[in-house]
Formats: sequence, structure tokens, C-alpha cells
Amino acid sequence: MRLIRERAGFGALVVIAVTAAGTDLWTKALAVDRLSDETVHAVLPMLDLRLAFNHGISFSLLPAHDATSLVVLLALQGMLTAYVARLAFRATGASEGVGFAIMTGGALGNLIDRWVDGRVTDFLDLHPAEVHWFTFNMADIWISLGAALIAWEAVGKPGGPRPPAPLDRAALRVP
Repeated sequence: MRLIRERAGFGALVVIAVTAAGTDLWTKALAVDRLSDETVHAVLPMLDLRLAFNHGISFSLLPAHDATSLVVLLALQGMLTAYVARLAFRATGASEGVGFAIMTGGALGNLIDRWVDGRVTDFLDLHPAEVHWFTFNMADIWISLGAALIAWEAVGKPGGPRPPAPLDRAALRVP
């Protein structure tokens, strides 16, 4: 019975990761197909659709513009994606497992995009108060959502970690 439950859990986590990666890659393909480099489409007062390409990781750190740095970045990204997937399958709580699976899907979407194009496609331009922070994609949303679920599992549920009790100063006094 336990093996059947473990296989069902494993399958669910795989479906979640593949769905997250698939929606990320699908939305990136739509963005490349429907947006040009010069076009900006207002969606909300603080959100535009704007096509951009990232040769590095978050916030364009570690840019990979040549073949060697691209291989190094792909290897690093692949190892981190595999590690997050491992965390998903070793999770003890449901929200934690789903969170890591969603993060795996987002990371996998960016890994596949970089593998195919040598860069990651971004198209969501967030600019609250007209300050353009960054342009991102669905993979970034999945990764952030997964991190939020993991945090909720860790501290937001009854029985999760609690802050330490107030310090009893009387117990610390030396007689």
C-alpha cells in the first residue's frame, strides 16, 4: 500500500513539474511569436508585455555570451534543477512537495529555453510607480510561488517552527 501511495505522489509531483515547465515554454513561445523587440503592450497600470532576452541568471547575473560560459551556466542550472527536483521527492509535507515541484518546473522551463536558444525569454515587465524593476517570465512566477508554498509549510501551519520563548532574565542572574 505504501509503495502505491509513494508512486502516486511521485507521479503527481512529475505532472506538476511538467505542467509548470510546459506553461512556461508555451507562454514564451507566444511572446516570441506575438511581440517584437520594440513593442510594449500595457496589460495593467503596472504590468506591460515587453519582449526581452536574458543571457545570464536572475537579474542578468553571470551572463553567458560565448559557448564555454553557456555550457558552464547550463551545467550549473541543470545541477540546481536536479537538486530542487530531489527536494520535491524527499519533501515531508504536501505543500513543501508541491512547492519544490513547481520550482522544478520553472527551473526546467528556463533550462530548456536556455538550452534551445542560448538565452532565456522574458516578457512580463513589472513597473510599480513607473519604476521598471525587472522583466520576467512564467518560470519566475512558478519559482516564486513554489518558494511561498515552502515557506507556508515551514512557518504558516500549526505545528510549524515557533519563535523562541521570551528570555527569563531572573534565571540568568548569578547568585
